[in-house]
Amino acid sequence: MTQRKDAGFDRLRRRSPHFVDQPIVIGDAVPDQEGKRALFSAADQPASTGAVTIDCSACGARSVVSVRQAVRLAVPSVHVPVLRRGHASWMRCPACRRRSWVRLEIQLP
Repeated sequence: MTQRKDAGFDRLRRRSPHFVDQPIVIGDAVPDQEGKRALFSAADQPASTGAVTIDCSACGARSVVSVRQAVRLAVPSVHVPVLRRGHASWMRCPACRRRSWVRLEIQLP
């Protein structure tokens, strides 16, 4: 099989420099600057069933991990729920990777 010289992207029509920086507007619609970011953001979404939420007291991050990853982060760890009410587990935080006091929440069905 022989290759043609014009095979590739050079067969595509070049963009006009006049329209490169202008947003595409259909009718009276205004382009949504936050739409794509809001669609793919994970903010304010509940954790799925079987997930473990780790709330770190050192960095303030809130991470959602699987049970398997939570066990891997928790070995070795210390859990003292009677002595410490809020952040009762001393383990590695998945966000800052430091050992600190964390709060664990397991999502049950």
